[in-house]
Amino acid sequence: MASLGQELRRERERRAVSLKDMADQTKIGLRHLEALEKDRYDALPGPFFIKGILRAYAKFLVLPEDHFYSLYRMKMSPATGAETKPEKLVREVSAKKRRKKPWRRPASRVLGLAGLIFLGAAAAVYVYILKPQRGPLPVISEPRRAASERPAIAPPEVPPVVESGTIPESEDLTLALRFTAETWIHVAADGAVQLDGNRKAGERAACKAKTEFLLQTGNAGGFTATLNGRALKPLGAAGVVLIDVRISRDTLRSMEAEPDKPPAGKAGR
Repeated sequence: MASLGQELRRERERRAVSLKDMADQTKIGLRHLEALEKDRYDALPGPFFIKGILRAYAKFLVLPEDHFYSLYRMKMSPATGAETKPEKLVREVSAKKRRKKPWRRPASRVLGLAGLIFLGAAAAVYVYILKPQRGPLPVISEPRRAASERPAIAPPEVPPVVESGTIPESEDLTLALRFTAETWIHVAADGAVQLDGNRKAGERAACKAKTEFLLQTGNAGGFTATLNGRALKPLGAAGVVLIDVRISRDTLRSMEAEPDKPPAGKAGR
């Protein structure tokens, strides 16, 4: 029986389509397509990305998408037909027994109350009898200065006005990411890879560049992003695969999220 990769390759060659043409049309990396046809799933980023590649591959060749995705799931887990997931580590925390508080005898309570009364009486004697009484401190007025002797106050510095949707050329770019779901992501800054791999919900990451970022992800709805503190629009829905998304000064105007508007009825107040 042919494997998933062999069946995909047979359908592609039957239609006389080269891997290079498919990579150019689908925007999927050539090495990822080669790994898929050779059943080398370890060379692919993760289940989100593999699912997107399979659907794009089948859609390009006009093949049933669900059929090939079902073959992939059976390959990963023949018994159940579901994708295998790493088992979570379970930490067993032993319950601590509460220690019973010792029974306090009435005599100890009486001694404690007597001690508090003694301390209160000693404090009152110190405050009202032993503590020396001090008069009000003399007020020393500052001599008046003539108008010519007063130091000049420099006017406050006004920061330069930056137009919305723009970032000065002298300022480096900072891409901040906050993940809301498990996501595979790959970020290259000025051609150098700074972020690659799976991220879990609640994690954060930041990348810096001079010119631009190139982003790829297997779950476009699994994170939010800001560029130099400017909130960006969502790049896509959950589970959507994105390839070669460019983020730079030139794309900020179209990618920046609109500011929150005041509720209707309160705008004129």
